[in-house]
Amino acid sequence: MAISIQDDKVKAVFDDAYRNSRPVFMIVIATKPCYVKLASLVRACEAQDISTLVIESGQHYDAVLTEAGALFNIADKIAINLNITGSILNKAANMACAVEQLAHYFTELAPDTCVVPVVSGDTLTSNLLPQYWYLATGTRAVHVEAGLRSMGPKNWHDLQGGKLLLQRQCDWVWHRDMPFPEGIDTVLTSCVSDLLLAPIERNRQTLLREGYQKESIDIVGSLSADAVMLQSKQQPQETIYDCYPELAQGKWIRVDIHRRENLTKPILIALMKALTQLALEQYNIVFVKYNAFIRAVETHQLDSLVETAKQAGVVFHDLWPSYQHVLEFVTGEHCRFVYSDSGGLQEELHTLNVPMLTCRANTDRPETVLESQSNLLVPPLDDAFIYSGLKLAIDEPQKVWPTSAPHKLYGENVGQNIAASLSRYQSKVKRHIDILEGY
Repeated sequence: MAISIQDDKVKAVFDDAYRNSRPVFMIVIATKPCYVKLASLVRACEAQDISTLVIESGQHYDAVLTEAGALFNIADKIAINLNITGSILNKAANMACAVEQLAHYFTELAPDTCVVPVVSGDTLTSNLLPQYWYLATGTRAVHVEAGLRSMGPKNWHDLQGGKLLLQRQCDWVWHRDMPFPEGIDTVLTSCVSDLLLAPIERNRQTLLREGYQKESIDIVGSLSADAVMLQSKQQPQETIYDCYPELAQGKWIRVDIHRRENLTKPILIALMKALTQLALEQYNIVFVKYNAFIRAVETHQLDSLVETAKQAGVVFHDLWPSYQHVLEFVTGEHCRFVYSDSGGLQEELHTLNVPMLTCRANTDRPETVLESQSNLLVPPLDDAFIYSGLKLAIDEPQKVWPTSAPHKLYGENVGQNIAASLSRYQSKVKRHIDILEGY
């Protein structure tokens, strides 16, 4: 496996860093959400004249998934692709090899320039690349979205039998291994980072309890807020209703499930049964199929169950052509609410004031449930529990989402906030380099 490098783009960044005696910040695009979230940071770094190199892990090669790079105008800024593919362990091994190649390349190119990885969230890339980079170079990373931890009710058995809304009053605990492996990825990423960029105060407090120094933590907001505000003002060339005319009639529940823990056979069976029952009762449901869902249906041989749901009236779509289509639909009059297991979508829909139910027993955005109340957990315990949770949201939305205009949690101009933090951090990196050179 070899990494792909556009030498002219890389050299231009390193020449700029050398002329100005500053480090290179290596912004890492790991997955599609990184394209969406990091776009405003890339732009802000350019505006604030910070030497930034944009690289891609290669993890998402599907054209529909990676269209976000073009949509947010950062695809042409990518200078290096690490070409990471395969299973979790294959990716880990490939990442180690890619980092070794990259470190050697940078040393040959500019031995006196420090390169600082900037990674986002809880991906496998955000976990492994900073660890391997630290081992290879001794340089720590910058962690965007630091301090997120999956929280949830301590005992879901106490919330069955019509007690779903009591989740906002019961004790919540940290589910440290959930979701797998992201729950551990985000913890390990911060361990090898020297600047921790927390979205909100809750995340900062988490990091302080874990022993991180307050001087290394900045509260900057969430880049999701930048992304949705930027793209919600744009109009796709074809509207979502041009692509799918049936969505222009009535109210729809948008469903998408893609997380590993929700793609087991029992959960998929429970989910399909609950959605089938709702469709038989004449509720409009559109299920957007991620690649992980398609593979799980094939693996567990559940095609007949999906077909039964179709016959009942559930509409299944392949991935929608554009991120703008998602925003256009969820903010439009035909979206009743969204039921998803996405983490980033909880932030995005909160920012847009769109109601959401989360198909998980815990969430790394507990503030959307407990503070803004724009979200509610409806875990896939069984088909009856899923059905009753969705039916409650249909029948009594004012109880599920009691605040019509929740306080915006995730800030604005977040890319600019982060770029400002990087500007301040440059001096600390310079001191680190001087100390290493002194030995």
